[in-house]
Amino acid sequence: MSEPYGSEAMPPSVYVARVCMWIQAVLGMVGLLLLLILLGSVPVGTVRGALLFALAVPLVTIVLIGFLAARLISRRGWVRVCGLVVELLLVLLGIWRVVNGVSFGNVLGVLLAALAFAQLCRASSARWFDR
Repeated sequence: MSEPYGSEAMPPSVYVARVCMWIQAVLGMVGLLLLLILLGSVPVGTVRGALLFALAVPLVTIVLIGFLAARLISRRGWVRVCGLVVELLLVLLGIWRVVNGVSFGNVLGVLLAALAFAQLCRASSARWFDR
């Protein structure tokens, strides 16, 4: 019988990237939920609708990061590529935010995204996804 694709152990670089992505997703959801609680006191109307619409972009980003973290185990090449693109965009956005004002959350976000990006760029990660 042939061996299944998933029998090879996940390299540490992919594991670290996956942990970073899960931390990003969980912290993002917590932050978004806290913001929604805070916005619960906003009066009903167009302002509230606009605020909820503006929160759709971070929600989609958080869900995408969580989805990619969950799919890393599949060893599909597109998952790695999408992860690299999303994490690079998060690094660039985070650097722009840090330039405008340094905060613990901004620095943590940049560090997590940069670490995940760097780990997915490693040769061991590329070999693992190239099955």
